[in-house]
Amino acid sequence: MEAPKKPSLSTRWDSFLTRLNSFVADSRVGKRFKLAERNSTFTTELRAGTATFLTMAYILAVNASILTDSGGTCSVSDCTPLCSNPTISLSNCTGPTLQILSPDVSCKFPPVNPGYTLCLEKTRKDLIIATVASSLIGCVIMGLMANLPLALAPGMGTNAYFAYTVVGFHGSGNVPYKTALAAVFIEGLIFFVISAVGFRAKLAKWIPRPVRISSSAGIGLFLAFIGLQNNQASGSSGTAHPPS
Repeated sequence: MEAPKKPSLSTRWDSFLTRLNSFVADSRVGKRFKLAERNSTFTTELRAGTATFLTMAYILAVNASILTDSGGTCSVSDCTPLCSNPTISLSNCTGPTLQILSPDVSCKFPPVNPGYTLCLEKTRKDLIIATVASSLIGCVIMGLMANLPLALAPGMGTNAYFAYTVVGFHGSGNVPYKTALAAVFIEGLIFFVISAVGFRAKLAKWIPRPVRISSSAGIGLFLAFIGLQNNQASGSSGTAHPPS
């Protein structure tokens, strides 16, 4: 008699995944998230979650970069004095033709003052942490409370409007950074209330469908416009440096 053939590696792998999916589906976690009821499996959810994370991971860096362009809490006081000859260090800035220049508002714009640059880098790191924390909280609440396979993170569009239109490039707008943050906080509370009472869904239905569709295209064009302005480091209004 011929010896029975050993199952192939792919067959054994499929068998392992089947056992794993059955184990998770019968566990408290599987019942909590209703994997069997929704005709899903643990490995399917794992692949979907990984794909969603890889699709959205860019937001962690891009959101922080865009908001940093507003200048954050950095101000002229973070700029350091410089020598009138930029090739000479501050300690060697002595002589009849040299003088130490006190920073003014121009230190925030290219060429950016080294002290202001350090402040921007610290702000960028803080914003990365804030983006991660807010995304984590949103995803956990969506998964545990709503039990829906949706990932939540800061969206592109409103952050660019906040940074380049409301606050302005490196604070060149009419609204201070902290005031704009307070407005965003109040806006969030308003959206929470109207969503909790169900008014937000009704409000969305009142908006004509062509307006809803064109809004997405408009936001895309706005982001493209911001990207082109940043690439040229120029704006259409205000000073010659900050985009507006």
